[in-house]
Amino acid sequence: MFSVKRILVPIDFSDVAHAAISAALQVANDNQGCEIIGLHVQPDLDTELQRRMETAPHGSTIMNAIEAHEASIRGAFAQELDRAAAAGKALVLPNLRTYVSGGDWLEVCLQIIDDNQVDLVVAGTHGGAGGLKGLLVGSDTERLVHKAPCSVFVVKPAGYPYLRD
Repeated sequence: MFSVKRILVPIDFSDVAHAAISAALQVANDNQGCEIIGLHVQPDLDTELQRRMETAPHGSTIMNAIEAHEASIRGAFAQELDRAAAAGKALVLPNLRTYVSGGDWLEVCLQIIDDNQVDLVVAGTHGGAGGLKGLLVGSDTERLVHKAPCSVFVVKPAGYPYLRD
């Protein structure tokens, strides 16, 4: 039987990311004691933090920005728990850790997987990068599937069971 102790959920706050949160919560519900790591990678975070430091040079400004993103991650999980309950599938929020990072999405995901001994990644896909780039390198999620040392559960834009119309 497949046992999961830690699930990584990369979140960009899109509908498909919410579907991935839903799927992760359902997997965690079936694996008591499981922990979920919610990760938001904002490529321009370093630039944004630098701008905030220049306009308000206080350490709390940076922390406030990161805490706001972390609160958004927790809010996204709470929203999916509410949706599940409304659909008749009450789920319990497992231990949730949140990370907010700047940098390259794939590199950050791989580092979090390695640092935290993640067993499963539940990631949404928007359907590919498109154009010539999409043909050559694929989507970020597709590249993660190929490079991750753990299993990757890919959630398509159609969503997860109770999110379907």
